Amino acid sequence: MAKPVLIGGLLLIGTTVAVLVSNLFSTIEKNSIKGTEDTTMMAAAADLNLTPVGSVTAVDKSIVKEARSGEAVYTAVCTSCHAAGVLGAPKIDDKAAWEPRIAQGLDGLMKNAVNGIRSMPARGGDPTITDEELTNAIVYMTGKAGHDLSAQVKAGAAPAAQVAAAPAAAPAAAPAVEAKPAEQAAAPAAQVAAVPAAAPAVEAKPAQQAAAPAAAAIDGEKIYKGICFSCHDVGIAGSPKLGDKAVWAPRIATGNDALYNSALNGKNVMPAKGGNPALSEAEIKAAVDFMVEKSK
Repeated sequence: MAKPVLIGGLLLIGTTVAVLVSNLFSTIEKNSIKGTEDTTMMAAAADLNLTPVGSVTAVDKSIVKEARSGEAVYTAVCTSCHAAGVLGAPKIDDKAAWEPRIAQGLDGLMKNAVNGIRSMPARGGDPTITDEELTNAIVYMTGKAGHDLSAQVKAGAAPAAQVAAAPAAAPAAAPAVEAKPAEQAAAPAAQVAAVPAAAPAVEAKPAQQAAAPAAAAIDGEKIYKGICFSCHDVGIAGSPKLGDKAVWAPRIATGNDALYNSALNGKNVMPAKGGNPALSEAEIKAAVDFMVEKSK
């Protein structure tokens, strides 16, 4: 009886040992490396270490920025006055109104455009406009009125240096312009462009005050300095001067919606969006908010 039990136990032990040995060899086989060494992970780690952390863009500062076309300058700055003839500015398509101005030649028009005259601010209120862009704008506007000054561009356009060095050199041309109240010299575009930002807003119907959420993320001061300042800094055409609390009080009382509406749609001599249709509704509202905040 004992012998069969002993034999059975030995067989069980032997089977167990065989299974364990088989598993051991199987594990060794699976975890061993055969043939060429696998360097995939090492290569991936090397690529990761060599990945650039940034980039550098080389800029050739000797390259001059391309000047905008006359139409582009007119649309951005001049249209606010010359489209409707604001403050006597010659309308872009009024040939008769341009004729006495054309008599000055491109040189005379450039001097007035660079220095400003009467209610027309220098360079249309935008100091970033270059001489070449001013010339382009003048040629574009006079061309639309049926007068071709393109032949005078190279010979007749007065550089800024000449204009600044001898502002009195144009007494013969300037009086001819001043003799007519309607005279504006090619770039009065921004002189009234700022009026819509708030000037006539006092006439708008009262509405609920509601700050535009989108305007909060836009720099209203930047918009103001780009176009509104030319009128609101000095109070041109009855526009309230920035910071004049007494003048702004009745306008602020009408509410933000009324101010926004007047600025966006225009009123009386004030063109819609300050005469710059490229400005978004949020940008106009941001400019209004800035002026209101500075005038409370």
